[in-house]
Amino acid sequence: MREEGPMRSGLVRSVAVLAMVLALPASSQDGGNIALGVGTQKVLTVPGIQRVAIGDPNVADVKTIGNNQLLIIGSTEGKTTLLVWKTSGQRVSYLVSVRKQDPNEIISEIKKLLGEIEGVNVRMVGDRIYLDGQAYTQADADRIDQVVGLYGNVKSFVKIAPNAKKLVAQNLNAAFQKAGLKNVAANVVGSTIFLEGSVESQQDLQKAELITKAIGEKVENLLVVGIKRMILSEVQFVEIRRQSTDRYGIRYPTDISGTAQALIGIDKELFPGNFAEGSMAARAIGSSQFNVGFQMNDGYGRLLAQPKLVCASGEKAEFLAGGEVPIPLITNNQFTVEYKPYGVILKLRPTADRNGNIQTEIEAEVSEVDVSVAVSIGGGSSIPGFRTRKVKTNVTVRHGETIVLSGVFAHDEQKQVSKLPGLGHIPIIGELFKNRAFDSSKRELVIFVTPRIVNPDSDKIRTIIDDVKSRYKQARGEVTFGIFD
Repeated sequence: MREEGPMRSGLVRSVAVLAMVLALPASSQDGGNIALGVGTQKVLTVPGIQRVAIGDPNVADVKTIGNNQLLIIGSTEGKTTLLVWKTSGQRVSYLVSVRKQDPNEIISEIKKLLGEIEGVNVRMVGDRIYLDGQAYTQADADRIDQVVGLYGNVKSFVKIAPNAKKLVAQNLNAAFQKAGLKNVAANVVGSTIFLEGSVESQQDLQKAELITKAIGEKVENLLVVGIKRMILSEVQFVEIRRQSTDRYGIRYPTDISGTAQALIGIDKELFPGNFAEGSMAARAIGSSQFNVGFQMNDGYGRLLAQPKLVCASGEKAEFLAGGEVPIPLITNNQFTVEYKPYGVILKLRPTADRNGNIQTEIEAEVSEVDVSVAVSIGGGSSIPGFRTRKVKTNVTVRHGETIVLSGVFAHDEQKQVSKLPGLGHIPIIGELFKNRAFDSSKRELVIFVTPRIVNPDSDKIRTIIDDVKSRYKQARGEVTFGIFD
């Protein structure tokens, strides 16, 4: 019987609270959420308090402090409703959530565990805590997952930023340049960052690794200790030209051109009785073309350029033998000049690996100025066109092997026939009244590229240096004074 007393007391209290709820006026207001931890207290200020009621006294207890403040105490984990009546007749309802730990303390702990991670926000919605934003590194994303795993009621909506890898690579490159590692570069391939290039010593390699660890990102280290290997590229441009101009037959004077003049003059004296005297003169001058000939003209040409370029592995080398033509650029607001290069143009980027293979990017061009396709811009000025043969490829060969780029072949043929009207169409006899002209032009370009891995002590380099020195001495002797000049 003694155990029924408390149960009846709680039941009576619940019924009393229910009766009070049913007796509330129609005017009501949602006061929001109140989060507490077990054993913690919170003071709530509400002006004009008349009476209060708590739904479940086992979850939280409420006490009145003065006329405008309430003291709420968290007892056990759970949720309940707090009702406050004001002297104005308005009712305010609060949702009280009691947890084993105060949510504000959890948020404070999470922020301390995250440290100085940028782009992440900790928010509380209702009785739940979640993280949102973007992580700029994979290390930050892993740390966020580890922190969230410590709390069961915390959710993470943090995603890795799309450009996070590129930003990390840019920061690494800036750090490498600042540390004096000019030949080290961070490149993003897919979702992985690679360190490429070379360092001069083992200490520089350790420095690059320390910089990478300080950034806090996982990378694949492909750095090579030592200076980049040098590559000698021997290139030969060979272009063969052949032009043919043939003329057969008789060209008759079908067009007559010239000038004609007429002059009339009359003279008369002032006194009457005398007759007037007059004179008239006319003159005509004409000319026409008449050719009889049979001729065959053949022309041959050969272009040869032999540049030798030395550059570091992975670097770019350029060669130009020719000139530049100024091209005016005219707009409404300004006038500028751009220079267009022409001649023999070569661009190479050889890259050698540890096995002696050389991958070479080749871009070669042979161009010349062509005034036949010039564009007039007024004032007697014109912009010439260009006749160009160009090739671009990427080839991998062994040390000392030759790359042959051929097949760049052009063949132009033209034929012109002039006839005397009527007579030129008569079979057999009409051949005496015709003139034929045949023009033919052929061009073929072949490019040879031979890359070699060299160093200052290589025989090939010594041979090139000795050859240049001997040519210099020979030229010096030729320009000096001599008795047998």
